[in-house]
Amino acid sequence: MSGQVYTAEDLAAWQEWYDALDDPGPYHAPEYVAELAGNFEYETEYAELFVYGDEDAFVYYPYIRRPLADLPFAADAVDDPEAYSDVVSSWYYGGPLCSPGADDETASAFVDAFSEHCRERGIVAEFLRFDPNVENHAEFPDLDPIHNRQTVPVDLTGSEDDIWAGYEDRNQRAIKQARDTELSIDTDPGDGDLEAFHDIYTNAMEARDADDHYRFTLGFFERLLATDLFSLVVARYEDEVVGGFLIAHDDTYSHHFLSASNPDYWDMRVNNLLYHEVVVHMHATGREVFDFQGGRPGVFKFKKGFSPDRGDFYIGKRVHDEETYDRLVDAAEDAGVDTESGYFPAYRYEQSN
Repeated sequence: MSGQVYTAEDLAAWQEWYDALDDPGPYHAPEYVAELAGNFEYETEYAELFVYGDEDAFVYYPYIRRPLADLPFAADAVDDPEAYSDVVSSWYYGGPLCSPGADDETASAFVDAFSEHCRERGIVAEFLRFDPNVENHAEFPDLDPIHNRQTVPVDLTGSEDDIWAGYEDRNQRAIKQARDTELSIDTDPGDGDLEAFHDIYTNAMEARDADDHYRFTLGFFERLLATDLFSLVVARYEDEVVGGFLIAHDDTYSHHFLSASNPDYWDMRVNNLLYHEVVVHMHATGREVFDFQGGRPGVFKFKKGFSPDRGDFYIGKRVHDEETYDRLVDAAEDAGVDTESGYFPAYRYEQSN
Protein backbone atom coordinates (compact mmCIF):
# COMPACT_ATOMS: atom_id res chain seq x y z
CA MET A 1 0.00 0.00 0.00
CA SER A 2 1.43 3.40 -0.93
CA GLY A 3 0.70 6.98 -0.02
CA GLN A 4 -0.92 9.71 -2.07
CA VAL A 5 0.12 13.35 -1.98
CA TYR A 6 -2.24 16.30 -2.50
CA THR A 7 -1.47 20.02 -2.68
CA ALA A 8 -3.53 23.20 -2.54
CA GLU A 9 -4.21 22.62 -6.22
CA ASP A 10 -6.20 19.51 -5.23
CA LEU A 11 -8.46 20.97 -2.55
CA ALA A 12 -11.62 19.28 -3.80
CA ALA A 13 -10.05 15.80 -3.54
CA TRP A 14 -8.36 16.79 -0.28
CA GLN A 15 -11.75 17.86 1.11
CA GLU A 16 -13.24 14.44 0.36
CA TRP A 17 -10.66 12.75 2.58
CA TYR A 18 -11.25 15.32 5.32
CA ASP A 19 -15.01 14.83 5.16
CA ALA A 20 -14.55 11.07 5.64
CA LEU A 21 -12.96 11.61 9.06
CA ASP A 22 -14.86 11.56 12.36
CA ASP A 23 -14.95 15.06 13.93
CA PRO A 24 -11.40 16.07 12.96
CA GLY A 25 -11.53 19.73 14.05
CA PRO A 26 -10.87 22.94 12.07
CA TYR A 27 -7.07 22.94 12.22
CA HIS A 28 -6.94 19.84 10.02
CA ALA A 29 -9.24 21.29 7.34
CA PRO A 30 -7.79 21.78 3.84
CA GLU A 31 -9.03 25.38 3.55
CA TYR A 32 -7.27 26.35 6.76
CA VAL A 33 -3.98 24.55 6.12
CA ALA A 34 -3.80 25.93 2.58
CA GLU A 35 -4.49 29.47 3.79
CA LEU A 36 -2.06 29.20 6.69
CA ALA A 37 0.84 28.13 4.46
CA GLY A 38 2.71 31.19 3.29
CA ASN A 39 1.19 33.31 6.06
CA PHE A 40 2.65 31.36 8.95
CA GLU A 41 6.45 31.48 9.06
CA TYR A 42 7.86 31.65 5.53
CA GLU A 43 6.43 33.04 2.30
CA THR A 44 7.69 30.05 0.31
CA GLU A 45 6.05 27.36 2.46
CA TYR A 46 3.15 25.42 0.99
CA ALA A 47 0.47 22.97 2.11
CA GLU A 48 0.49 19.25 1.41
CA LEU A 49 -1.62 16.26 2.42
CA PHE A 50 -0.26 12.72 2.66
CA VAL A 51 -2.91 9.98 2.70
CA TYR A 52 -1.97 6.40 3.42
CA GLY A 53 -4.53 3.64 2.81
CA ASP A 54 -7.83 3.50 0.99
CA GLU A 55 -11.35 4.81 1.53
CA ASP A 56 -12.12 1.99 3.99
CA ALA A 57 -9.11 2.58 6.26
CA PHE A 58 -6.63 5.44 5.92
CA VAL A 59 -4.41 7.93 7.71
CA TYR A 60 -4.88 11.60 6.86
CA TYR A 61 -1.84 13.82 7.44
CA PRO A 62 -1.83 17.51 6.42
CA TYR A 63 1.31 19.57 6.94
CA ILE A 64 3.20 22.63 5.76
CA ARG A 65 6.29 21.99 3.67
CA ARG A 66 9.14 24.50 3.94
CA PRO A 67 11.92 24.65 1.31
CA LEU A 68 15.43 24.83 2.75
CA ALA A 69 16.79 26.92 -0.13
CA ASP A 70 15.66 30.08 1.70
CA LEU A 71 18.10 29.43 4.53
CA PRO A 72 21.12 31.66 3.87
CA PHE A 73 23.55 28.93 4.90
CA ALA A 74 21.88 26.00 3.11
CA ALA A 75 24.36 26.10 0.24
CA ASP A 76 27.17 25.59 2.75
CA ALA A 77 25.58 22.32 3.87
CA VAL A 78 24.24 20.70 0.68
CA ASP A 79 25.10 20.86 -3.00
CA ASP A 80 21.53 21.44 -4.18
CA PRO A 81 19.43 23.28 -1.56
CA GLU A 82 16.42 23.29 -3.90
CA ALA A 83 16.18 19.52 -3.46
CA TYR A 84 15.58 19.70 0.30
CA SER A 85 12.77 20.77 2.61
CA ASP A 86 11.30 20.08 6.04
CA VAL A 87 7.71 19.85 7.26
CA VAL A 88 5.74 21.21 10.20
CA SER A 89 2.21 20.46 11.39
CA SER A 90 -0.71 22.82 11.11
CA TRP A 91 -1.00 25.50 13.82
CA TYR A 92 -2.17 25.30 16.54
CA TYR A 93 -2.82 21.57 16.21
CA GLY A 94 -2.16 18.94 13.58
CA GLY A 95 -0.53 15.55 13.20
CA PRO A 96 -1.89 12.46 11.44
CA LEU A 97 -5.48 11.34 11.94
CA CYS A 98 -6.89 7.82 11.58
CA SER A 99 -10.13 7.29 9.70
CA PRO A 100 -12.91 5.37 11.50
CA GLY A 101 -11.84 2.12 9.80
CA ALA A 102 -8.11 2.40 10.50
CA ASP A 103 -6.45 0.24 13.17
CA ASP A 104 -3.07 0.11 14.92
CA GLU A 105 -1.55 -1.76 12.00
CA THR A 106 -2.64 0.97 9.58
CA ALA A 107 -1.18 3.65 11.84
CA SER A 108 2.15 1.83 12.17
CA ALA A 109 2.36 1.21 8.43
CA PHE A 110 1.66 4.91 7.81
CA VAL A 111 4.67 5.89 9.94
CA ASP A 112 6.97 3.70 7.86
CA ALA A 113 5.42 4.85 4.58
CA PHE A 114 5.75 8.53 5.41
CA SER A 115 9.36 8.10 6.51
CA GLU A 116 10.14 6.47 3.18
CA HIS A 117 8.28 9.26 1.39
CA CYS A 118 10.38 11.87 3.22
CA ARG A 119 13.66 10.19 2.30
CA GLU A 120 12.60 9.99 -1.35
CA ARG A 121 11.46 13.63 -1.48
CA GLY A 122 14.39 15.21 0.37
CA ILE A 123 12.37 16.02 3.49
CA VAL A 124 15.06 16.27 6.15
CA ALA A 125 13.04 16.79 9.34
CA GLU A 126 9.47 16.86 10.64
CA PHE A 127 7.91 18.73 13.57
CA LEU A 128 4.49 17.55 14.72
CA ARG A 129 1.86 19.23 16.84
CA PHE A 130 -0.72 16.69 17.95
CA ASP A 131 -4.33 17.59 18.76
CA PRO A 132 -5.30 17.14 22.43
CA ASN A 133 -9.02 17.12 21.60
CA VAL A 134 -8.87 14.08 19.31
CA GLU A 135 -5.82 12.69 21.20
CA ASN A 136 -4.16 11.52 17.99
CA HIS A 137 -0.82 11.22 19.81
CA ALA A 138 -2.18 8.02 21.39
CA GLU A 139 -2.82 6.47 17.98
CA PHE A 140 0.80 6.89 16.85
CA PRO A 141 3.20 5.65 19.54
CA ASP A 142 5.79 5.00 16.81
CA LEU A 143 6.09 8.78 16.41
CA ASP A 144 7.39 9.02 20.02
CA PRO A 145 5.04 11.81 21.21
CA ILE A 146 6.51 14.20 23.78
CA HIS A 147 4.29 15.90 26.36
CA ASN A 148 4.70 19.64 25.90
CA ARG A 149 2.09 21.42 28.05
CA GLN A 150 -1.46 21.41 29.35
CA THR A 151 -4.41 23.05 27.64
CA VAL A 152 -7.73 24.38 28.94
CA PRO A 153 -10.83 22.83 27.32
CA VAL A 154 -14.35 23.85 28.33
CA ASP A 155 -17.05 21.18 28.20
CA LEU A 156 -20.04 22.71 26.40
CA THR A 157 -22.31 19.67 26.55
CA GLY A 158 -23.99 20.73 29.79
CA SER A 159 -26.07 23.81 30.55
CA GLU A 160 -24.84 27.39 30.66
CA ASP A 161 -25.15 27.18 34.45
CA ASP A 162 -22.84 24.13 34.41
CA ILE A 163 -20.26 26.09 32.44
CA TRP A 164 -20.49 29.03 34.86
CA ALA A 165 -20.09 26.71 37.85
CA GLY A 166 -16.79 25.52 36.39
CA TYR A 167 -15.30 29.03 36.46
CA GLU A 168 -12.96 30.02 39.25
CA ASP A 169 -14.43 32.45 41.77
CA ARG A 170 -12.03 35.21 40.76
CA ASN A 171 -13.15 34.90 37.17
CA GLN A 172 -16.84 35.01 38.08
CA ARG A 173 -16.23 38.19 40.09
CA ALA A 174 -14.38 39.81 37.19
CA ILE A 175 -17.17 38.99 34.73
CA LYS A 176 -19.78 40.45 37.10
CA GLN A 177 -17.61 43.56 37.43
CA ALA A 178 -17.46 43.91 33.64
CA ARG A 179 -21.24 43.59 33.39
CA ASP A 180 -21.58 46.65 35.62
CA THR A 181 -19.77 48.79 33.03
CA GLU A 182 -20.87 50.07 29.62
CA LEU A 183 -19.03 47.25 27.87
CA SER A 184 -21.05 45.17 25.41
CA ILE A 185 -20.27 42.07 23.34
CA ASP A 186 -21.27 41.67 19.70
CA THR A 187 -21.32 38.15 18.24
CA ASP A 188 -22.40 39.45 14.82
CA PRO A 189 -20.00 42.32 14.09
CA GLY A 190 -20.11 44.54 11.00
CA ASP A 191 -17.66 44.87 8.13
CA GLY A 192 -15.57 47.61 9.72
CA ASP A 193 -15.17 45.77 13.02
CA LEU A 194 -12.61 43.34 11.64
CA GLU A 195 -10.31 46.20 10.67
CA ALA A 196 -10.70 47.70 14.14
CA PHE A 197 -9.85 44.36 15.73
CA HIS A 198 -6.87 43.93 13.42
CA ASP A 199 -5.55 47.34 14.49
CA ILE A 200 -5.89 46.38 18.17
CA TYR A 201 -4.23 43.01 17.55
CA THR A 202 -1.37 44.58 15.58
CA ASN A 203 -0.76 47.15 18.31
CA ALA A 204 -0.68 44.34 20.89
CA MET A 205 1.93 42.43 18.90
CA GLU A 206 4.06 45.55 18.52
CA ALA A 207 3.81 46.29 22.25
CA ARG A 208 5.02 42.75 23.02
CA ASP A 209 7.70 42.89 20.31
CA ALA A 210 6.20 39.58 19.13
CA ASP A 211 7.87 37.38 16.54
CA ASP A 212 6.82 37.81 12.92
CA HIS A 213 5.06 34.45 13.23
CA TYR A 214 2.36 36.12 15.36
CA ARG A 215 1.82 39.08 13.02
CA PHE A 216 -0.87 38.70 10.38
CA THR A 217 -2.26 40.94 7.67
CA LEU A 218 -5.83 42.15 7.55
CA GLY A 219 -6.22 40.20 4.31
CA PHE A 220 -5.32 36.97 6.10
CA PHE A 221 -8.05 37.58 8.69
CA GLU A 222 -10.52 38.41 5.92
CA ARG A 223 -9.77 35.18 4.09
CA LEU A 224 -10.18 33.12 7.26
CA LEU A 225 -13.56 34.69 7.97
CA ALA A 226 -14.63 34.01 4.38
CA THR A 227 -14.53 30.29 5.22
CA ASP A 228 -16.99 28.44 7.45
CA LEU A 229 -14.20 27.76 9.93
CA PHE A 230 -13.83 31.13 11.67
CA SER A 231 -15.98 33.70 13.48
CA LEU A 232 -15.25 37.06 15.07
CA VAL A 233 -16.68 38.39 18.33
CA VAL A 234 -15.93 41.96 19.44
CA ALA A 235 -16.21 44.00 22.62
CA ARG A 236 -17.49 47.59 22.45
CA TYR A 237 -17.46 50.61 24.68
CA GLU A 238 -19.63 53.53 23.56
CA ASP A 239 -19.73 52.11 20.00
CA GLU A 240 -15.93 51.79 19.83
CA VAL A 241 -14.40 48.35 19.30
CA VAL A 242 -12.09 47.79 22.27
CA GLY A 243 -11.37 44.09 21.87
CA GLY A 244 -11.90 41.10 19.66
CA PHE A 245 -11.73 37.33 19.60
CA LEU A 246 -11.16 35.23 16.48
CA ILE A 247 -12.65 31.74 16.91
CA ALA A 248 -11.70 28.65 14.90
CA HIS A 249 -14.42 26.01 14.77
CA ASP A 250 -16.17 23.17 13.03
CA ASP A 251 -19.51 21.69 14.10
CA THR A 252 -18.03 20.03 17.21
CA TYR A 253 -14.85 21.80 18.30
CA SER A 254 -14.20 25.50 18.81
CA HIS A 255 -10.88 27.15 19.64
CA HIS A 256 -9.29 30.35 20.82
CA PHE A 257 -7.39 31.28 17.69
CA LEU A 258 -6.35 34.90 18.36
CA SER A 259 -7.59 37.67 20.62
CA ALA A 260 -6.56 41.15 21.73
CA SER A 261 -8.01 44.12 23.60
CA ASN A 262 -7.22 47.76 24.22
CA PRO A 263 -5.21 48.00 27.49
CA ASP A 264 -7.17 51.13 28.44
CA TYR A 265 -10.14 48.84 29.21
CA TRP A 266 -8.40 46.05 31.07
CA ASP A 267 -9.45 47.50 34.46
CA MET A 268 -13.05 47.01 33.30
CA ARG A 269 -12.27 43.30 32.91
CA VAL A 270 -12.97 43.41 29.18
CA ASN A 271 -11.04 40.19 28.58
CA ASN A 272 -13.00 38.22 31.17
CA LEU A 273 -16.31 39.35 29.69
CA LEU A 274 -15.18 38.79 26.09
CA TYR A 275 -13.88 35.29 26.75
CA HIS A 276 -17.01 34.35 28.68
CA GLU A 277 -19.36 35.57 25.95
CA VAL A 278 -17.38 33.65 23.34
CA VAL A 279 -17.81 30.45 25.36
CA VAL A 280 -21.54 31.14 25.77
CA HIS A 281 -21.86 31.85 22.04
CA MET A 282 -20.18 28.58 21.08
CA HIS A 283 -22.42 26.73 23.55
CA ALA A 284 -25.52 28.37 22.06
CA THR A 285 -24.47 27.40 18.52
CA GLY A 286 -24.19 23.73 19.44
CA ARG A 287 -20.44 23.13 19.73
CA GLU A 288 -19.39 20.50 22.26
CA VAL A 289 -15.94 21.79 23.26
CA PHE A 290 -14.31 25.19 23.53
CA ASP A 291 -10.54 24.90 23.70
CA PHE A 292 -8.62 27.84 25.14
CA GLN A 293 -5.43 25.94 24.28
CA GLY A 294 -2.33 26.79 26.32
CA GLY A 295 0.02 29.72 26.69
CA ARG A 296 2.85 31.20 28.69
CA PRO A 297 2.38 31.04 32.50
CA GLY A 298 0.46 34.31 32.93
CA VAL A 299 -1.84 33.59 30.00
CA PHE A 300 -2.42 30.02 31.17
CA LYS A 301 -3.32 31.25 34.66
CA PHE A 302 -5.97 33.51 33.14
CA LYS A 303 -7.39 30.82 30.85
CA LYS A 304 -7.65 28.15 33.52
CA GLY A 305 -10.11 30.40 35.32
CA PHE A 306 -12.68 29.26 32.74
CA SER A 307 -12.53 25.52 33.31
CA PRO A 308 -11.42 22.89 35.83
CA ASP A 309 -10.55 20.52 32.97
CA ARG A 310 -7.14 20.06 31.37
CA GLY A 311 -5.97 18.62 28.10
CA ASP A 312 -2.50 17.37 27.19
CA PHE A 313 -0.65 18.78 24.19
CA TYR A 314 2.00 16.54 22.64
CA ILE A 315 4.62 17.26 20.00
CA GLY A 316 6.88 15.07 17.88
CA LYS A 317 10.37 15.58 16.47
CA ARG A 318 11.66 13.38 13.67
CA VAL A 319 14.81 13.44 11.57
CA HIS A 320 14.49 11.58 8.27
CA ASP A 321 17.95 12.35 6.86
CA GLU A 322 20.43 12.46 9.73
CA GLU A 323 23.51 13.17 7.62
CA THR A 324 21.97 16.20 5.93
CA TYR A 325 20.40 17.33 9.21
CA ASP A 326 23.78 17.31 10.96
CA ARG A 327 25.39 19.25 8.11
CA LEU A 328 22.63 21.86 8.28
CA VAL A 329 23.03 22.21 12.04
CA ASP A 330 26.78 22.73 11.65
CA ALA A 331 26.24 25.33 8.93
CA ALA A 332 23.60 27.09 11.00
CA GLU A 333 25.89 27.25 14.00
CA ASP A 334 28.64 28.75 11.85
CA ALA A 335 26.10 31.34 10.65
CA GLY A 336 25.28 32.37 14.23
CA VAL A 337 22.06 30.40 14.82
CA ASP A 338 21.62 29.24 18.42
CA THR A 339 21.41 25.53 17.72
CA GLU A 340 21.35 24.66 21.44
CA SER A 341 18.09 26.48 22.28
CA GLY A 342 15.96 23.34 22.12
CA TYR A 343 14.08 24.59 19.07
CA PHE A 344 13.44 21.98 16.39
CA PRO A 345 14.78 21.64 13.82
CA ALA A 346 17.91 23.05 15.38
CA TYR A 347 19.06 24.68 12.14
CA ARG A 348 15.97 26.93 11.96
CA TYR A 349 15.66 30.34 13.58
CA GLU A 350 13.34 29.98 16.59
CA GLN A 351 9.75 30.89 15.78
CA SER A 352 6.62 28.90 16.47
CA ASN A 353 7.20 25.72 18.45
